[in-house]
Amino acid sequence: GADKMPEGSTDYTEDIYITKKVNGKWTTPENMGDPINTEGHDATTAVAPDAQSMIIYIDDKGDGNLYECKLVGNTWSKPEKMNKNINTKAHESSASYSNDGKTLYFVSNKDGGFGHHDMYVTNWDETLKDWGPATNLGPTLNTKYNEEAVLIHPDGKTLYFSSQGHRTMGGYDVFKSSLGEDGKWSEPENIGYKINSVDDDVFFVI
Repeated sequence: GADKMPEGSTDYTEDIYITKKVNGKWTTPENMGDPINTEGHDATTAVAPDAQSMIIYIDDKGDGNLYECKLVGNTWSKPEKMNKNINTKAHESSASYSNDGKTLYFVSNKDGGFGHHDMYVTNWDETLKDWGPATNLGPTLNTKYNEEAVLIHPDGKTLYFSSQGHRTMGGYDVFKSSLGEDGKWSEPENIGYKINSVDDDVFFVI
């Protein structure tokens, strides 16, 4: 996860590993090494549906940002910091590609939100060949508390995320919301036990 380490835990940093399923069994995880992993915290936040792009979180000396790398042949390119419509001087922590790769949902605690970390959406600008201006997903989804670990379902209409707000069983819980034909998101629904618990439940992935 793209969270800061607990107090006193300064000896270890997060790295990204890869493992492959061979004959029904997962191989021994291998550290992806340079140029993916840095001296700070590195965490996978999203892999594109075509598996040719990956967004990773890098802790830039306390200023967490989102970077994107591309699969060129069998090698991942050096991560490139995503543009200013996504990254700010605040903390950007997680992201999710839409199934067609033209929409990106992400989390940031930049100024102007409804609480601490909020969820935002941006669309791919074909003219600029980059991500366009971001829009806050609004007060139906974002609360005065933290929202985290956004995930858009391949159907493009179901959003999963973790929140400390809404009605939780304890800490962060995983919620889902549906996008209506009117373009509005439904009231978030706690997906309940046994996925959620009285502890923090974050980074739900389908």
